[in-house]
Amino acid sequence: MKTTTTLIKYTDTTWVPRCVYCSPSSGDLLVGMYRYDEDTVIHPGKVMRYDNTGKHKQTIPHDDNTLYDLYKAPWFITENNNGDVVVSDIERVVVTSGEGVHRFSYRGPPSGSELFPRGICTDVMSHILVSDPYTSTVQMLDRDGQFLSYVLTYRQTPGMDYTPWGLSYDVTTHAVYVGSMENNTMSVCRHINRHLHLADEREHHSNFDEEQTQARM
Repeated sequence: MKTTTTLIKYTDTTWVPRCVYCSPSSGDLLVGMYRYDEDTVIHPGKVMRYDNTGKHKQTIPHDDNTLYDLYKAPWFITENNNGDVVVSDIERVVVTSGEGVHRFSYRGPPSGSELFPRGICTDVMSHILVSDPYTSTVQMLDRDGQFLSYVLTYRQTPGMDYTPWGLSYDVTTHAVYVGSMENNTMSVCRHINRHLHLADEREHHSNFDEEQTQARM
């Protein structure tokens, strides 16, 4: 707490680092960056990967031709269990493989409402959770970008009339921490217990069916 070590120092000041994530599996640092182009009024974005010594390992996207299409301005960044890089951009959630290949972009639930993604995290079942201040909700997607459910809907929940912003998942307790943008309040949601129970039930039935099949054979 008394020593500061500079791992990365940017010499190109046209690029602004906005978000950072430390991978617990690899120890890599993922840094989301953006640049404002005054000529075209476009926000190109990218994700830089560094090892734990600050050495550059990867740039996403790896193809410069897609630089203006993939990200505009990354706000928050995380990883999924399968190594996917998950980014909340200005108006969508962008997911690439660990190699930097675009997998999908999520722009909102089936109702077609607008999305203003900010805080983002993933759980032990590889679900993607993202806060949306525009609709005052926290939404849950599967690992392939399909909308599953609203984890929290603040406008319909008594005592939760503020806008969700920061988001974090506790791998030990399976709790989701939701930070408010407005009133310095944090909520703790334990919805994941229900999904873990359902997953355990599906696994139990699957094993039971397999045992019955083997018994019949």
